[in-house]
Amino acid sequence: MPRLSTLLGLSGVDAAGSAGARGTDPEVTRVDYDSRCCVPGSLFVAVAGFRADGHRYSADAVRRGAVAVVAERAPHPRPRASAPLIIVSDSRVALSALAAALYERPSARLRVVGVTGTDGKTTTVSLIWSAWRAADIVAGATSTIEWRIGDTVSANSSRQTTLEAPDLHERLATMRDAGCTHAVLEVSSHGLELHRVDDVDFAAAVYTRVTSEHLELHGDRDAYLAAKARLLSYASAHEEGVAVLDADDEFAFPTLGAIPVARRLTYSAAGRPSADVTAGNVRAGPDGVQFDARTPWGRGSVGLRLTGTFNVANALAALAAACATGASFDAAVRGVESLERVSGRMERIALGQPFDVVVDYAHTAESLQTVLLELRASTRGRLWVVFGSAGERDTEKRAAMGTVAARLADVAVITDEDPRQEDRLVILEQIAAGATAAGGRRGDDVVVIPDRAEAITHAVRYAAPGDTVLCAGKGHERSLIVGTTAFPWDERAVAEAAIRAWLGRASG
Repeated sequence: MPRLSTLLGLSGVDAAGSAGARGTDPEVTRVDYDSRCCVPGSLFVAVAGFRADGHRYSADAVRRGAVAVVAERAPHPRPRASAPLIIVSDSRVALSALAAALYERPSARLRVVGVTGTDGKTTTVSLIWSAWRAADIVAGATSTIEWRIGDTVSANSSRQTTLEAPDLHERLATMRDAGCTHAVLEVSSHGLELHRVDDVDFAAAVYTRVTSEHLELHGDRDAYLAAKARLLSYASAHEEGVAVLDADDEFAFPTLGAIPVARRLTYSAAGRPSADVTAGNVRAGPDGVQFDARTPWGRGSVGLRLTGTFNVANALAALAAACATGASFDAAVRGVESLERVSGRMERIALGQPFDVVVDYAHTAESLQTVLLELRASTRGRLWVVFGSAGERDTEKRAAMGTVAARLADVAVITDEDPRQEDRLVILEQIAAGATAAGGRRGDDVVVIPDRAEAITHAVRYAAPGDTVLCAGKGHERSLIVGTTAFPWDERAVAEAAIRAWLGRASG
């Protein structure tokens, strides 16, 4: 393990000053940003978070064994004088650099692909990993739903799309040490804005459609896009950097297309002739989507097991990224075709009921619209949607989601989706206001049921043969946050229980 002075030198952290025990140079075994995780040998980096300021916990970190503190200012209360204090201009920037240095820059030994955008990131990450796997490329992956190291899979229980820098570099180091040559990372706007991936050596940046999300952090749509664009700036620094861009994205493509990079590949699910990777003859069915792919590496028919024509764009992005980083076209096609499902993404639940029930993560107005339009085309009866909007997040999307639901669904059941410390009823009324303004009738085709399990049960209970019930917003997530408590949650299990109750009544 490196000494503090060595780690600071390797990281390139620009220390504006220092204090504490002079002449001491402790050995550093970990980099921590949460004082509760500190052990003897930890280097504690005090980060000002959204709810708590790490500077207030520096003394606690030292009591637990931290050998030094990195901070933006002198902490209060001050840690004991025996622990060196290093002052930096930006703790988050330092946290990223120190973590990468501690783990000997693992990403430099991997071909790392970052995937960002508003919707479709998780599916695209899974498709890229599957394409590499079919090409016998040993790869790792991190996404909102899971972590992969070769063929070993574990659930992502952190509820973070992009891990904090020490956790991320530790995972990259594990991938490197396990023999992986490639890695694909789902990269959120939070991860980019908060410097979590500053020191990842990205060989490629893949963009799914960019709409709007997390304005509570970014402020407006242009700032959100600017945060997303950082991923491409990282890839452009790579001597063989690749950009994979959606040519159909009228909002983001002009900005992203202007950023210089060694190689730029464009894809178009609409079949734009100018794009490098295109789809044609798209055919959707209950068991998946088929299309003809044209790429610089070959042409051929692709049969996705994933439902939803919007997955054509995700598959094109994955084919471009996989082939640009070493997979053959034929192997990449086999890989994307082999992916049977992505947890919580257009996940159909069939227990013998005469109507469809679908669980999907759609949690923005744009993604909700996409999924509802897809389901509308295949629904003979009524289309139900059970959804909400998260507390302490972008408030602008709430009414917009209500508007989309009222216009595209026959019945909108508005319910909780992680209200956190906001008043749940205020959130639900903001959504309902958008629905009624769009023509929805409260108590008729706009129903407010705060308890999410009751809301799903209500929609399933009154579903008729030929109907479709969409449970949107939670997808794969395994907790529902009310106040500061994360209650266990399983959307699929709740829907299954409601279906079984329906079947029991029907058979009785």
